[in-house]
Amino acid sequence: MTRKILIKNGLLIDTLEQKETKEDLRLADGEIIERGSGLKAAQDEEVIDAHACWVSPGLVDIHTHMRDLAQKDKEDLHSGSKAAAAGGFTTVVAMANTEPVLDSSNTLSLYLQKIASQAVIEVLPVAAVTKGLLGEELTNMVELAQLGAVAFSDDGKPVQNLVVLRRALQYVKMTGKVIISHAEDLNLAGGGCMHEGLMSTKLGLPGITSASETVAVARELEIVRLTESPYHFTHISCAASLDLIRRAQAEGLPVTVDVTPHHLSLTVDSLENYDTKLKMNPPLRTGKDRAALIEAIKDGTISAIATDHAPHSGLEKSRSFTEAPFGITGLETAFSVCYSELVLAKHIDRLKLLTLMTSGPAQVLDLQTPSLRPGARANICIIDPNYQWTYEAEEGYSRAHNSPWDKKELSGKVLCTIFKGQIVFQASQLAGRH
Repeated sequence: MTRKILIKNGLLIDTLEQKETKEDLRLADGEIIERGSGLKAAQDEEVIDAHACWVSPGLVDIHTHMRDLAQKDKEDLHSGSKAAAAGGFTTVVAMANTEPVLDSSNTLSLYLQKIASQAVIEVLPVAAVTKGLLGEELTNMVELAQLGAVAFSDDGKPVQNLVVLRRALQYVKMTGKVIISHAEDLNLAGGGCMHEGLMSTKLGLPGITSASETVAVARELEIVRLTESPYHFTHISCAASLDLIRRAQAEGLPVTVDVTPHHLSLTVDSLENYDTKLKMNPPLRTGKDRAALIEAIKDGTISAIATDHAPHSGLEKSRSFTEAPFGITGLETAFSVCYSELVLAKHIDRLKLLTLMTSGPAQVLDLQTPSLRPGARANICIIDPNYQWTYEAEEGYSRAHNSPWDKKELSGKVLCTIFKGQIVFQASQLAGRH
Protein backbone atom coordinates (compact mmCIF):
# COMPACT_ATOMS: atom_id res chain seq x y z
CA MET A 1 0.00 0.00 0.00
CA THR A 2 1.46 3.37 -1.04
CA ARG A 3 1.88 6.19 1.43
CA LYS A 4 -0.13 9.38 1.36
CA ILE A 5 2.17 12.38 1.69
CA LEU A 6 1.59 16.12 1.82
CA ILE A 7 4.62 18.32 1.13
CA LYS A 8 4.03 21.80 2.51
CA ASN A 9 5.71 25.22 2.46
CA GLY A 10 8.34 24.45 -0.18
CA LEU A 11 9.38 26.34 -3.32
CA LEU A 12 8.17 24.14 -6.18
CA ILE A 13 10.57 24.22 -9.13
CA ASP A 14 8.88 22.53 -12.08
CA THR A 15 11.47 22.05 -14.81
CA LEU A 16 8.88 20.91 -17.36
CA GLU A 17 6.79 24.06 -16.95
CA GLN A 18 9.95 26.17 -16.33
CA LYS A 19 8.16 27.79 -13.42
CA GLU A 20 8.69 28.35 -9.69
CA THR A 21 5.72 28.57 -7.30
CA LYS A 22 5.17 28.59 -3.56
CA GLU A 23 2.70 25.72 -3.33
CA ASP A 24 2.00 22.41 -1.58
CA LEU A 25 1.97 18.95 -3.16
CA ARG A 26 -0.30 16.03 -2.30
CA LEU A 27 0.88 12.51 -3.22
CA ALA A 28 -1.13 9.28 -3.28
CA ASP A 29 -1.05 6.00 -5.20
CA GLY A 30 2.39 6.82 -6.60
CA GLU A 31 1.24 10.04 -8.28
CA ILE A 32 0.94 13.75 -7.62
CA ILE A 33 -2.79 14.20 -7.11
CA GLU A 34 -3.03 17.86 -6.09
CA ARG A 35 -0.97 21.04 -6.18
CA GLY A 36 -1.98 24.29 -4.59
CA SER A 37 -1.55 26.83 -1.81
CA GLY A 38 -2.58 26.14 1.77
CA LEU A 39 -3.55 22.48 1.32
CA LYS A 40 -4.88 20.95 4.53
CA ALA A 41 -3.55 17.60 5.75
CA ALA A 42 -5.93 14.68 5.92
CA GLN A 43 -5.84 12.38 8.95
CA ASP A 44 -4.09 9.58 7.09
CA GLU A 45 -1.42 11.76 5.45
CA GLU A 46 2.23 12.10 6.39
CA VAL A 47 3.21 15.77 6.31
CA ILE A 48 6.68 16.93 5.27
CA ASP A 49 7.51 20.54 6.05
CA ALA A 50 9.67 21.81 3.18
CA HIS A 51 10.05 25.33 4.57
CA ALA A 52 13.09 27.11 3.04
CA CYS A 53 13.60 24.12 0.74
CA TRP A 54 13.24 23.49 -2.98
CA VAL A 55 10.85 20.80 -4.18
CA SER A 56 11.96 19.48 -7.54
CA PRO A 57 11.14 16.56 -9.81
CA GLY A 58 13.48 13.67 -9.03
CA LEU A 59 16.88 14.02 -10.66
CA VAL A 60 17.82 11.98 -13.76
CA ASP A 61 21.32 10.67 -14.45
CA ILE A 62 21.95 9.28 -17.95
CA HIS A 63 25.45 7.96 -17.30
CA THR A 64 26.22 5.68 -14.36
CA HIS A 65 28.01 2.40 -13.78
CA MET A 66 25.92 0.25 -11.47
CA ARG A 67 28.32 -2.74 -11.79
CA ASP A 68 26.72 -5.83 -10.13
CA LEU A 69 26.84 -9.23 -11.87
CA ALA A 70 30.52 -10.26 -11.52
CA GLN A 71 31.53 -6.92 -9.95
CA LYS A 72 29.47 -6.88 -6.75
CA ASP A 73 32.56 -6.01 -4.74
CA LYS A 74 32.57 -2.61 -6.47
CA GLU A 75 28.83 -1.90 -6.51
CA ASP A 76 25.53 -3.72 -6.82
CA LEU A 77 22.15 -2.51 -7.96
CA HIS A 78 20.90 -2.08 -4.40
CA SER A 79 23.88 -0.08 -3.11
CA GLY A 80 24.16 1.94 -6.32
CA SER A 81 20.48 2.82 -6.40
CA LYS A 82 20.57 3.75 -2.69
CA ALA A 83 23.50 6.06 -3.39
CA ALA A 84 21.54 7.58 -6.26
CA ALA A 85 18.50 8.12 -4.03
CA ALA A 86 20.71 9.86 -1.46
CA GLY A 87 21.77 12.22 -4.24
CA GLY A 88 18.18 13.04 -5.19
CA PHE A 89 18.02 10.79 -8.26
CA THR A 90 14.86 8.84 -9.06
CA THR A 91 16.04 7.64 -12.49
CA VAL A 92 19.53 6.52 -13.47
CA VAL A 93 20.80 4.97 -16.69
CA ALA A 94 23.30 2.12 -16.26
CA MET A 95 26.06 1.58 -18.81
CA ALA A 96 26.63 -1.72 -20.61
CA ASN A 97 30.26 -2.42 -19.65
CA THR A 98 29.37 -4.83 -16.89
CA GLU A 99 30.92 -8.28 -16.50
CA PRO A 100 29.53 -9.97 -18.54
CA VAL A 101 28.71 -7.18 -20.99
CA LEU A 102 25.07 -6.29 -21.65
CA ASP A 103 25.29 -7.41 -25.26
CA SER A 104 22.75 -10.26 -25.45
CA SER A 105 19.14 -10.89 -24.56
CA ASN A 106 20.16 -13.39 -21.88
CA THR A 107 22.48 -11.02 -20.05
CA LEU A 108 20.13 -8.04 -20.38
CA SER A 109 17.21 -10.16 -19.11
CA LEU A 110 19.24 -11.19 -16.07
CA TYR A 111 20.18 -7.58 -15.39
CA LEU A 112 16.56 -6.45 -15.67
CA GLN A 113 15.55 -9.14 -13.17
CA LYS A 114 18.18 -7.86 -10.75
CA ILE A 115 16.98 -4.30 -11.22
CA ALA A 116 13.41 -5.34 -10.43
CA SER A 117 14.41 -7.15 -7.25
CA GLN A 118 17.16 -4.88 -5.89
CA ALA A 119 16.89 -1.28 -7.09
CA VAL A 120 15.05 1.27 -4.92
CA ILE A 121 14.62 3.73 -7.81
CA GLU A 122 14.26 3.43 -11.58
CA VAL A 123 17.39 1.95 -13.20
CA LEU A 124 17.32 1.84 -17.00
CA PRO A 125 19.94 -0.28 -18.79
CA VAL A 126 22.05 0.66 -21.79
CA ALA A 127 23.00 -2.20 -24.13
CA ALA A 128 26.31 -2.51 -25.95
CA VAL A 129 26.74 -1.33 -29.53
CA THR A 130 29.11 -4.19 -30.35
CA LYS A 131 29.45 -7.68 -28.95
CA GLY A 132 31.91 -7.81 -26.08
CA LEU A 133 32.61 -4.08 -26.58
CA LEU A 134 35.17 -5.21 -29.16
CA GLY A 135 34.09 -2.72 -31.83
CA GLU A 136 33.63 -5.39 -34.48
CA GLU A 137 30.23 -7.13 -34.61
CA LEU A 138 27.01 -5.26 -33.89
CA THR A 139 24.62 -6.48 -31.23
CA ASN A 140 20.99 -7.22 -32.06
CA MET A 141 19.83 -3.69 -31.28
CA VAL A 142 16.20 -4.25 -32.20
CA GLU A 143 15.87 -7.22 -29.87
CA LEU A 144 17.70 -5.46 -27.04
CA ALA A 145 15.59 -2.31 -27.41
CA GLN A 146 12.38 -4.35 -27.33
CA LEU A 147 13.63 -6.05 -24.19
CA GLY A 148 14.23 -2.77 -22.38
CA ALA A 149 17.51 -1.12 -23.40
CA VAL A 150 17.00 2.67 -23.45
CA ALA A 151 20.17 3.45 -25.43
CA PHE A 152 23.32 1.85 -26.83
CA SER A 153 26.95 2.51 -25.91
CA ASP A 154 30.37 0.89 -25.84
CA ASP A 155 31.32 3.39 -23.14
CA GLY A 156 34.88 2.82 -21.94
CA LYS A 157 35.85 1.19 -25.22
CA PRO A 158 34.88 3.60 -28.01
CA VAL A 159 33.96 2.26 -31.45
CA GLN A 160 37.10 3.04 -33.47
CA ASN A 161 36.08 1.53 -36.82
CA LEU A 162 33.96 4.13 -38.61
CA VAL A 163 32.43 1.52 -40.91
CA VAL A 164 31.08 -0.26 -37.83
CA LEU A 165 29.90 3.04 -36.38
CA ARG A 166 28.11 3.94 -39.61
CA ARG A 167 26.29 0.59 -39.62
CA ALA A 168 25.39 1.04 -35.96
CA LEU A 169 23.88 4.47 -36.61
CA GLN A 170 21.89 3.15 -39.54
CA TYR A 171 20.71 0.17 -37.53
CA VAL A 172 19.80 2.08 -34.36
CA LYS A 173 17.25 4.13 -36.31
CA MET A 174 15.00 1.07 -36.35
CA THR A 175 14.89 1.10 -32.56
CA GLY A 176 14.11 4.78 -32.01
CA LYS A 177 17.00 4.87 -29.52
CA VAL A 178 20.23 6.85 -29.42
CA ILE A 179 23.90 5.87 -29.34
CA ILE A 180 25.93 7.36 -26.49
CA SER A 181 29.51 8.08 -27.51
CA HIS A 182 32.65 7.89 -25.39
CA ALA A 183 34.62 9.99 -27.87
CA GLU A 184 38.28 8.99 -27.71
CA ASP A 185 40.97 8.05 -30.21
CA LEU A 186 42.78 5.28 -28.39
CA ASN A 187 45.91 5.64 -30.48
CA LEU A 188 46.25 9.32 -29.63
CA ALA A 189 45.41 8.63 -25.98
CA GLY A 190 48.44 6.36 -26.07
CA GLY A 191 47.96 4.67 -22.72
CA GLY A 192 48.23 7.92 -20.78
CA CYS A 193 46.74 8.42 -17.32
CA MET A 194 46.17 12.20 -17.05
CA HIS A 195 45.86 15.29 -19.23
CA GLU A 196 48.95 15.93 -21.30
CA GLY A 197 50.59 19.23 -20.45
CA LEU A 198 52.76 21.05 -17.97
CA MET A 199 51.39 19.14 -14.97
CA SER A 200 51.93 15.70 -16.52
CA THR A 201 55.52 16.70 -17.28
CA LYS A 202 55.99 17.99 -13.73
CA LEU A 203 54.61 14.76 -12.23
CA GLY A 204 56.44 12.52 -14.66
CA LEU A 205 53.24 10.78 -15.74
CA PRO A 206 52.19 9.79 -19.30
CA GLY A 207 49.68 12.27 -20.68
CA ILE A 208 46.49 12.04 -22.72
CA THR A 209 46.29 14.80 -25.31
CA SER A 210 42.97 16.64 -25.56
CA ALA A 211 43.19 15.95 -29.31
CA SER A 212 42.31 12.32 -28.55
CA GLU A 213 38.80 13.50 -27.70
CA THR A 214 38.47 16.28 -30.26
CA VAL A 215 39.62 14.14 -33.21
CA ALA A 216 37.10 11.45 -32.23
CA VAL A 217 34.31 14.03 -31.99
CA ALA A 218 35.21 15.44 -35.42
CA ARG A 219 35.13 12.12 -37.24
CA GLU A 220 32.01 10.86 -35.45
CA LEU A 221 30.18 14.05 -36.39
CA GLU A 222 30.84 13.26 -40.04
CA ILE A 223 29.20 9.85 -39.62
CA VAL A 224 26.23 11.54 -37.97
CA ARG A 225 26.06 13.90 -40.93
CA LEU A 226 26.10 10.90 -43.27
CA THR A 227 23.40 8.91 -41.45
CA GLU A 228 21.31 11.72 -39.91
CA SER A 229 20.90 9.52 -36.84
CA PRO A 230 20.58 11.00 -33.31
CA TYR A 231 23.84 10.86 -31.36
CA HIS A 232 24.84 11.80 -27.83
CA PHE A 233 28.35 12.74 -26.68
CA THR A 234 28.93 11.94 -23.03
CA HIS A 235 31.43 13.44 -20.55
CA ILE A 236 32.92 15.94 -23.02
CA SER A 237 35.90 17.67 -21.45
CA CYS A 238 37.64 19.93 -24.00
CA ALA A 239 36.94 23.41 -25.35
CA ALA A 240 37.81 22.35 -28.91
CA SER A 241 35.34 19.45 -28.76
CA LEU A 242 32.57 21.81 -27.70
CA ASP A 243 33.35 24.17 -30.59
CA LEU A 244 32.80 21.31 -33.05
CA ILE A 245 29.57 20.18 -31.37
CA ARG A 246 28.23 23.73 -31.17
CA ARG A 247 28.77 24.21 -34.91
CA ALA A 248 27.17 20.84 -35.65
CA GLN A 249 24.09 21.77 -33.63
CA ALA A 250 23.87 25.11 -35.47
CA GLU A 251 23.89 23.15 -38.75
CA GLY A 252 20.97 21.08 -37.54
CA LEU A 253 22.77 17.81 -36.83
CA PRO A 254 20.87 15.72 -34.22
CA VAL A 255 23.62 15.75 -31.58
CA THR A 256 23.45 16.35 -27.84
CA VAL A 257 26.10 16.48 -25.14
CA ASP A 258 26.48 16.07 -21.38
CA VAL A 259 29.16 17.08 -18.91
CA THR A 260 30.16 15.72 -15.49
CA PRO A 261 30.26 17.51 -12.13
CA HIS A 262 33.98 16.72 -11.82
CA HIS A 263 34.90 18.36 -15.12
CA LEU A 264 32.85 21.40 -14.09
CA SER A 265 34.56 21.74 -10.73
CA LEU A 266 38.13 20.39 -10.95
CA THR A 267 41.14 20.88 -13.20
CA VAL A 268 44.39 19.08 -13.90
CA ASP A 269 46.10 21.30 -11.32
CA SER A 270 44.29 19.28 -8.62
CA LEU A 271 46.51 16.26 -9.35
CA GLU A 272 49.65 17.56 -7.68
CA ASN A 273 49.50 14.93 -4.92
CA TYR A 274 49.02 11.90 -7.22
CA ASP A 275 45.60 11.23 -5.69
CA THR A 276 44.01 8.33 -7.62
CA LYS A 277 40.56 9.55 -6.56
CA LEU A 278 41.15 12.22 -9.19
CA LYS A 279 41.98 9.76 -11.97
CA MET A 280 39.17 9.52 -14.51
CA ASN A 281 38.66 9.21 -18.26
CA PRO A 282 38.43 11.65 -19.88
CA PRO A 283 40.96 13.19 -17.50
CA LEU A 284 40.66 16.49 -15.71
CA ARG A 285 41.59 19.22 -18.17
CA THR A 286 42.79 22.82 -17.95
CA GLY A 287 41.11 25.84 -16.42
CA LYS A 288 40.41 27.07 -19.95
CA ASP A 289 38.56 23.85 -20.74
CA ARG A 290 36.58 24.07 -17.51
CA ALA A 291 35.56 27.65 -18.36
CA ALA A 292 34.47 26.48 -21.82
CA LEU A 293 32.26 23.79 -20.29
CA ILE A 294 30.53 26.37 -18.11
CA GLU A 295 30.06 28.68 -21.10
CA ALA A 296 28.54 25.78 -23.08
CA ILE A 297 26.06 25.22 -20.27
CA LYS A 298 25.13 28.89 -20.31
CA ASP A 299 24.61 29.02 -24.08
CA GLY A 300 22.65 25.75 -24.23
CA THR A 301 25.17 23.61 -26.11
CA ILE A 302 25.24 21.22 -23.14
CA SER A 303 21.77 19.94 -22.29
CA ALA A 304 22.51 17.55 -19.43
CA ILE A 305 24.73 16.92 -16.43
CA ALA A 306 25.65 13.25 -15.88
CA THR A 307 27.78 11.84 -13.08
CA ASP A 308 29.66 8.99 -14.81
CA HIS A 309 29.50 7.34 -11.37
CA ALA A 310 32.25 4.70 -11.62
CA PRO A 311 32.83 2.73 -8.41
CA HIS A 312 36.10 0.88 -7.76
CA SER A 313 37.40 -1.00 -4.75
CA GLY A 314 39.81 0.60 -2.30
CA LEU A 315 42.42 -1.99 -3.24
CA GLU A 316 42.26 -1.03 -6.91
CA LYS A 317 42.49 2.69 -6.17
CA SER A 318 45.40 2.13 -3.75
CA ARG A 319 47.67 1.23 -6.66
CA SER A 320 50.09 3.71 -8.22
CA PHE A 321 48.58 6.46 -10.35
CA THR A 322 49.56 4.75 -13.59
CA GLU A 323 48.11 1.39 -12.50
CA ALA A 324 44.92 2.45 -10.71
CA PRO A 325 41.69 2.24 -12.76
CA PHE A 326 39.98 5.29 -14.19
CA GLY A 327 36.78 6.44 -12.51
CA ILE A 328 35.25 8.14 -9.49
CA THR A 329 31.97 7.94 -7.59
CA GLY A 330 29.63 10.91 -7.73
CA LEU A 331 25.95 10.18 -7.22
CA GLU A 332 25.71 11.38 -3.62
CA THR A 333 27.57 14.65 -4.23
CA ALA A 334 26.50 15.64 -7.78
CA PHE A 335 23.85 18.18 -6.87
CA SER A 336 25.93 19.88 -4.18
CA VAL A 337 29.01 20.16 -6.40
CA CYS A 338 27.06 21.59 -9.32
CA TYR A 339 25.09 23.93 -7.09
CA SER A 340 28.31 25.42 -5.73
CA GLU A 341 30.13 25.63 -9.05
CA LEU A 342 27.24 26.90 -11.16
CA VAL A 343 24.56 28.58 -9.03
CA LEU A 344 26.49 29.97 -6.07
CA ALA A 345 29.18 31.06 -8.52
CA LYS A 346 26.41 32.96 -10.37
CA HIS A 347 26.89 31.30 -13.76
CA ILE A 348 23.28 30.04 -13.96
CA ASP A 349 20.17 30.10 -11.77
CA ARG A 350 18.59 27.25 -9.82
CA LEU A 351 15.93 26.56 -12.46
CA LYS A 352 18.60 26.08 -15.11
CA LEU A 353 20.61 23.76 -12.87
CA LEU A 354 17.64 21.57 -12.05
CA THR A 355 16.66 21.49 -15.73
CA LEU A 356 20.14 20.17 -16.55
CA MET A 357 19.61 17.44 -13.97
CA THR A 358 15.97 16.50 -14.74
CA SER A 359 14.15 17.31 -17.97
CA GLY A 360 17.36 17.96 -19.92
CA PRO A 361 18.79 14.44 -19.55
CA ALA A 362 15.32 12.87 -19.89
CA GLN A 363 14.84 14.54 -23.26
CA VAL A 364 18.23 13.35 -24.53
CA LEU A 365 17.10 9.71 -24.26
CA ASP A 366 13.40 10.40 -24.85
CA LEU A 367 12.48 9.31 -21.34
CA GLN A 368 9.34 10.41 -19.53
CA THR A 369 9.90 14.07 -18.66
CA PRO A 370 9.83 14.70 -14.89
CA SER A 371 7.16 17.12 -13.72
CA LEU A 372 5.34 18.41 -10.65
CA ARG A 373 1.97 18.53 -12.41
CA PRO A 374 -0.99 16.62 -10.98
CA GLY A 375 -1.09 13.23 -12.66
CA ALA A 376 2.69 12.97 -12.93
CA ARG A 377 4.64 10.22 -11.21
CA ALA A 378 5.45 11.14 -7.62
CA ASN A 379 9.21 11.21 -8.22
CA ILE A 380 10.46 14.12 -6.15
CA CYS A 381 13.50 15.42 -4.34
CA ILE A 382 13.55 18.00 -1.57
CA ILE A 383 16.67 20.14 -1.31
CA ASP A 384 17.90 22.51 1.39
CA PRO A 385 20.05 25.00 -0.58
CA ASN A 386 21.45 26.58 2.58
CA TYR A 387 22.66 23.43 4.30
CA GLN A 388 26.41 23.08 4.79
CA TRP A 389 27.64 19.51 5.18
CA THR A 390 30.72 17.34 4.99
CA TYR A 391 30.62 14.30 2.75
CA GLU A 392 32.00 11.17 4.36
CA ALA A 393 32.39 8.53 1.65
CA GLU A 394 32.65 5.65 4.12
CA GLU A 395 29.31 6.64 5.60
CA GLY A 396 27.64 6.83 2.20
CA TYR A 397 25.53 4.22 0.47
CA SER A 398 27.90 3.31 -2.34
CA ARG A 399 30.13 0.28 -1.79
CA ALA A 400 33.00 2.29 -3.27
CA HIS A 401 34.63 5.29 -1.65
CA ASN A 402 36.67 6.69 -4.55
CA SER A 403 35.27 10.20 -4.35
CA PRO A 404 37.29 13.43 -4.80
CA TRP A 405 34.87 15.07 -2.36
CA ASP A 406 35.47 12.68 0.53
CA LYS A 407 35.70 14.74 3.74
CA LYS A 408 35.08 17.96 1.81
CA GLU A 409 32.55 20.58 2.93
CA LEU A 410 29.72 21.05 0.46
CA SER A 411 26.82 23.48 0.06
CA GLY A 412 23.23 22.45 -0.51
CA LYS A 413 21.90 19.02 0.43
CA VAL A 414 19.20 16.65 -0.72
CA LEU A 415 17.05 15.98 2.35
CA CYS A 416 14.48 13.63 0.90
CA THR A 417 13.92 11.56 -2.24
CA ILE A 418 10.52 10.13 -3.12
CA PHE A 419 10.10 7.49 -5.82
CA LYS A 420 6.61 6.57 -6.99
CA GLY A 421 5.22 8.04 -3.80
CA GLN A 422 7.54 6.13 -1.46
CA ILE A 423 10.30 7.78 0.57
CA VAL A 424 13.51 6.04 -0.56
CA PHE A 425 15.93 8.44 1.13
CA GLN A 426 15.50 10.71 4.11
CA ALA A 427 18.35 12.67 5.69
CA SER A 428 18.43 12.98 9.44
CA GLN A 429 18.08 16.75 9.01
CA LEU A 430 14.51 16.22 7.76
CA ALA A 431 13.37 14.32 10.86
CA GLY A 432 12.29 17.41 12.74
CA ARG A 433 10.23 18.68 9.82
CA HIS A 434 7.47 16.02 9.98
